[in-house]
Amino acid sequence: MDARADKRDLGPPEDQEWIIQDKEVREYVRESTHGVGSIVRSSLGPESLEKMIRTRDYQDRPETVITADADQIIDAIHRGDGFNDPVAALFIDSVDAMQRSLGDGTATSVILAEALVDRGLDLIDSGIHPNTVVSGYAIAASHTGDILDDLARECAPTDQEILEHVARTAMTDTLSDDVRSDYARYAAETVGALASATDGAWLDTEMIDVRAVTDLDQELYQGVIASRRPIAIEEDERSHTDFDWTPSIEGVRNDVTVALLDQEITVAETTTPTTEDRATSPGQLTRDRNVYQQRCEELARNLAESGVDILVSQDRIDVPIQKALANAGVTTIDGVKYPKEDIHRLAEATGGAVMSSLSDLSLEVLGTAGSVREIVREDEKWTIFAECEGTAFTLVIPVGLDSTGRRHERIVSKAIEVGAVAAMDKQVLPGAGAPASSVIRSWRQDRWSVPDRTQLAVTEYTNALEDYLRILARNAGLDPIDTVATLTAAEDGRGTGIDLDTGAPLDPWEEGIIEPRRVFSQAIETARAITEQLLTLDAIFYPDVDLSQFTPVEEHE
Repeated sequence: MDARADKRDLGPPEDQEWIIQDKEVREYVRESTHGVGSIVRSSLGPESLEKMIRTRDYQDRPETVITADADQIIDAIHRGDGFNDPVAALFIDSVDAMQRSLGDGTATSVILAEALVDRGLDLIDSGIHPNTVVSGYAIAASHTGDILDDLARECAPTDQEILEHVARTAMTDTLSDDVRSDYARYAAETVGALASATDGAWLDTEMIDVRAVTDLDQELYQGVIASRRPIAIEEDERSHTDFDWTPSIEGVRNDVTVALLDQEITVAETTTPTTEDRATSPGQLTRDRNVYQQRCEELARNLAESGVDILVSQDRIDVPIQKALANAGVTTIDGVKYPKEDIHRLAEATGGAVMSSLSDLSLEVLGTAGSVREIVREDEKWTIFAECEGTAFTLVIPVGLDSTGRRHERIVSKAIEVGAVAAMDKQVLPGAGAPASSVIRSWRQDRWSVPDRTQLAVTEYTNALEDYLRILARNAGLDPIDTVATLTAAEDGRGTGIDLDTGAPLDPWEEGIIEPRRVFSQAIETARAITEQLLTLDAIFYPDVDLSQFTPVEEHE
């Protein structure tokens, strides 16, 4: 098939036999990277613009995401149809794999990779071998690490002021100053609490749940809020089954012992059988009911004698079992299915273990909570397990409208993730473009120590960083050329950034514009690694290609 086949004319992949080589591959890579870059380019910096994406949520329900955060933009696209272009898919998958644990830096890595690919392809088209370009980029990236070492400052895991600055810098969505400050404070408080609970060990932000509500004040619980809501049959007007909105717990219960179960309770498996399972007569049916009741009471007695105060179950618990448990003094919290991880976060919070059967019950699997209370709000019933000793936390934040709740949960969750990176690494950098301007200054002084044609690649590396700074300035409504020229002239090696209101140079440390060291370091490395993959492509087979028809063409001798 013609190697110059136009990718835009492709039909369904299963119907295609497609090969492109050499120059056509490079143009295809250029167009694909520009396409990915265009999606997130305007999301760079605090003056970013928002995107609306029609996608599906993690429960496969239709969802509309409005965000200016590059991570969330790409995540929303993935949850929808994803990227069908093979180069774009490779690009995004590589970014996602490298940035997943950081919560920030995706826009930076995509924009830098786009610039490095674009400038690298220009070098290759001028006759420079791809491996020479890749080598030059690697040398420049290695020296970048040394520059960032000199630029970084220490950050204590519980330094509330620095963590607030980090959280505030990470918020790219459109927010008022008061809301941004409040959210930064909430995020810093949460990260500090998690750091204190773990004694400086790994901070697992998956154990932090953020709930945005309209009817409650801000609160940080060391514990878990287990949510329960009606299922479809309970919302059907024709159904005889109703959701029980009656509180399972009156007031506040203190110092409770908790058992956790993720499977349905089968009474026959938890007690000693005393009769046949099938009724053969009305009298037998009555006897079987009595035996079932006895089994429920025996189950309840066993739990009570084991010290269980509250039984939490993912599945619904039959009413006779609930009554027997209540008579024995054991409270049931059942139907804790959404989100499914709540039961496992409860285990982390209470120090217990999730059982698959009540036959696994022992003192070792029981957890404890300092306080438990229950509230009913809108379409959910919340059971709040608080004052726990584990490392699971729940942050409740107030919002003005229910429709904005999910968006604000994402904003605060991201700020927490970024703050946790700073707390774990104990290193931060100045923001506002200062790391890039420091690298540019250093390389422009030292680049001539690089041998041969590799110098050209190093020069394009620094030019790519300038491209990045120009986009940051343009997104703030500034003249990109004048702003970057002024910045690089003012850079003194201590980290000078851009005042995105005026375009003048500023000291990010004094202004509190701070980011984790690893965010920019990883963005640089991610961009370099992706560029290496893409610049060394010389053929694309897509799919069902007959290899016998393929004749490689050597362009570089």
